[in-house]
Amino acid sequence: MHYELVIGLEIHLKLNASVKLFCRCPNVQDFEDLAPNTHICPTCSGQPGALPVLQQEALEKAIVL
Repeated sequence: MHYELVIGLEIHLKLNASVKLFCRCPNVQDFEDLAPNTHICPTCSGQPGALPVLQQEALEKAIVL
C-alpha cells in the first residue's frame, strides 16, 4: 500500500486597511468604545443576495505582504 503525504497551510493575516475586504464598511479596530453591530452591512452578515466586492486597497496590501 502506498501513501502520499499532503500537507496544507492555512494562513490568516490582518491587513491595516481602512475598509473591510469584501465591502465598504469601515475597518474599525478600537472595540472598547464601539457599540455592537455598528459597522456592518448585508454583505458583512452574509445576507442572501448581498454580493461581495473585493476592495482594491486591501488587495494591494495583501499582494505587497
